Amino acid sequence: MNYDCLIVGAGLSGLVCGIRCASEGLRTVIISGGMNALHFSSGSIDLMGYDPSGKVIQSPCRYLKQLEEKKPGHPYSKVGVKTVRESMEFFKKQCGLAGLDLHDNGEENHFHITGLGTMKPSYFSQKSVFNDRLKEAYERKDPIAVLNFDGFRDYFTALTLEQIRGLPLLRGVRITTGKITLPYYFRTERNLHEFRSIDLARVFDSEKYLPRIADEIKKAAGGARIVGLPAFIGIDNFGWIHRRLEDMTGLLIYEVPTLPPSILGMRIDRALKTRFADLGGELSAGDKVFGGEIIDGMLDHVHTENYGSTRHRSRFYVFSTGSFFSGGIRSEFNKIEEPILKLRMSGSQERSKWYSESFFDKKGHPFLSYGVDTGKTLNPYGADGKTVKNLFCVGSILAGYDPIREGSGGGVAISTGYYAAGKIISARKKADLA
Repeated sequence: MNYDCLIVGAGLSGLVCGIRCASEGLRTVIISGGMNALHFSSGSIDLMGYDPSGKVIQSPCRYLKQLEEKKPGHPYSKVGVKTVRESMEFFKKQCGLAGLDLHDNGEENHFHITGLGTMKPSYFSQKSVFNDRLKEAYERKDPIAVLNFDGFRDYFTALTLEQIRGLPLLRGVRITTGKITLPYYFRTERNLHEFRSIDLARVFDSEKYLPRIADEIKKAAGGARIVGLPAFIGIDNFGWIHRRLEDMTGLLIYEVPTLPPSILGMRIDRALKTRFADLGGELSAGDKVFGGEIIDGMLDHVHTENYGSTRHRSRFYVFSTGSFFSGGIRSEFNKIEEPILKLRMSGSQERSKWYSESFFDKKGHPFLSYGVDTGKTLNPYGADGKTVKNLFCVGSILAGYDPIREGSGGGVAISTGYYAAGKIISARKKADLA
């Protein structure tokens, strides 16, 4: 099996890389072992939310210019601010072409309410989560109703209410809470407490009960102008359903991220996979790359569990395998390693230095910034210390940044995936002209 680009991992970075390569006519395949981290994400894209002191960053791109000088090993510094900007525009466009509209605030961060009732800086949010009309309503101090569906156990309105009442933006705003009864419950033998967000999203996708649900929302909202609901207003038809509910109720409705599985994250996952398929990309799902061979500084082939000794060959390879959560980095009692090729790692191998004594240490935990060590062009080093010239590492497998403390996970994934694709496209064009 021969390709121009073989990508291991169908997370955010791998899909962005695959879409850009496929859009340029490269024969591209993504090999994915299963569910990716998007299913556990907030569904918003964070570019850079906080500086080292924990202060909120208003203008991420302006901050990244300073970062290039202070932290040359950071993934953003390696790809450059120009590429970061291009990649975010590319990502927004590709999501839009797949029917997923994103809200941005120019090159500034905006703030949306989380499931815990806190305000979180983000670069992109889905328009059902935050948009200009909601921003104006917040500024007018319109009353808010935070509603939950009776029986849904993965969202806690009392906790949200306690937190948002203390937010400076909402100071003086009348905030109430209430419950909605879904008619679907009356036609099932299943215990309503077993329902999760994906079950309820399918109810919304059917559109069968929307008039009844709209009536329930209006009653529970009281005199509120803004209504917050758990984020499961459909998986496939969410845009249409959101608009219909707002028209039926005459209210501004926003979705609040809930516990996994994340419907908001699943929407991004579906949108990107749809675009990749539309562009002719191949997705090999349910398979796992477990090894490969590097010959003379080039990755010659990889092996997968489903095809055993079969050699999967490509001119270029991209590892978008994730960090500890996804298995792209593996920790054992006395070591941390990249499991497929044993690529060179950055970070201490001494276990006592992996973490801080306090779980909530403001400085975070050192292991969160551990990852595969790469050169400026995101090419990793093999176990022998030599650069693997036709392999790129992207996303959370990379060393040199802390996605939790910085609020930068989505932005790093998108920009590094986009950057690697650019390098591959450029090399392919040069080879064709030679």
